[in-house]
Amino acid sequence: MSGELFAAVFCLGMFLGVFIIYLGLKQRSQQLEMHHRERMAMIEKGQIPLDEPSSHFHERSPIVSGAARSSRSLSIGIITVGLGLAIMTIISVAAEAPEVGIGVGGAIAILGGAFVARSLVVRPQTPPAASDDRL
Repeated sequence: MSGELFAAVFCLGMFLGVFIIYLGLKQRSQQLEMHHRERMAMIEKGQIPLDEPSSHFHERSPIVSGAARSSRSLSIGIITVGLGLAIMTIISVAAEAPEVGIGVGGAIAILGGAFVARSLVVRPQTPPAASDDRL
């Protein structure tokens, strides 16, 4: 019974890990699409986008640093979930105590899930739009 429970939890953990990676990629795709739409809207209005690729390497805007924090939190969360699942596997197999392995590794995996949830909930704050006084 405990071996079946361990296998079920392990498989569930693997699928959750893949799902978390999918969510991270989806979030990044949405960010890139929104950035592209914003650039296209500025170009259609006749404005020059401020963050040209050449100037992007020289100075970092607050939007990029906020996005980096969210991405960093997502990365830490994914690594922590993987660490929790690895500890769960090691303790369950080596000590032949799946209940203890699920308890310890599951707690660490839940902590990683909290980091992932934080990265999805907390969005970077955009600075207020600067007015154009050249008219």
